Amino acid sequence: MNDQIGITERGDPAINCQWCQWVIDGNPAILITKDPLSLFDHIKVIIEDGKREEVYPRFPNIIVHTTITGFARSVIEPNVPDVDVALLGFEELCKLLGPQRIVLRIDPVVPTDAGIDTAHDILCRAQKRFKTRVRVSFIDQYDHVKKRFKDIDVELPWTTFHAPLKLRKKAWERLGQPEVCGEPDFECTGCISAKDCELLGIQPIDKFSKQRPCCACLGNKKELLNSKSQCIHRCAYCYWR
Repeated sequence: MNDQIGITERGDPAINCQWCQWVIDGNPAILITKDPLSLFDHIKVIIEDGKREEVYPRFPNIIVHTTITGFARSVIEPNVPDVDVALLGFEELCKLLGPQRIVLRIDPVVPTDAGIDTAHDILCRAQKRFKTRVRVSFIDQYDHVKKRFKDIDVELPWTTFHAPLKLRKKAWERLGQPEVCGEPDFECTGCISAKDCELLGIQPIDKFSKQRPCCACLGNKKELLNSKSQCIHRCAYCYWR
């Protein structure tokens, strides 16, 4: 098996299927999606094809991050599937791959009182039936994100790139001290971590990828998508311009 772990950070694997052949070839992957029900359909087809070809033992070689923020269908996430649909996809993936291979990713959390309540509601609804790992990160105010927010008449109560540490810590505590991704002032767990390597049966490559400050991903990381622009979700906080 490949010692690299493919990941889909440049887009949504429910929309962009460039990852499929990597997985079909038996290589490990971490798929990050805001449309878990559609991704469930893709993965189910791959597994069923594998069964027909008598290669099922190489599946599942997948971990899925289901990104559910609670802002779907709002001006912030205009084209993201409805929360109820996303939670159904989360449950179907837990049943298909096992909850140990599914991560609830609340990313980004907006650490205002209302934003923390929204994130907490998602956490409680998702974990009611299946207990999975939980990861969070907090909204970043890139200059182009500030412009988008101004255009849709959304204003955050701080102007700095990162929200004040006090607010981020308040959110983290309320959400049960979950794993944190790429945040200053927190102990961060990479999207590809020793925990993931163990689950996927891969030897960790100790050097860090350092694709951005505070990134804690191991050197096993390999991007599977070629896109470098916003996907059809059109999230206002997207780091792609």
